[in-house]
Amino acid sequence: MIAALIGTLITGTIIGFGGRAILPGAQHIGLPKTIGVGVVASVVVGLLLGSVNWLFAIIVGSVVAAGVLWLAIRQGWIKA
Repeated sequence: MIAALIGTLITGTIIGFGGRAILPGAQHIGLPKTIGVGVVASVVVGLLLGSVNWLFAIIVGSVVAAGVLWLAIRQGWIKA
């Protein structure tokens, strides 16, 4: 269980940074919010796509993370 949690945090970090790289402009959020956005995107991709290739999941997760980050900035949940 601990290994799954650590794996989720590492994957969330990668997906979160991927989402920040895709979204244009500067996002002034810290590492915890980046990981949070990545974990949310990872859960959404996991629920929608199920078991897929890990590289495809990270790419799609990064796109979803960019969408989640855009929505969070637009709604005012995160200050840009």
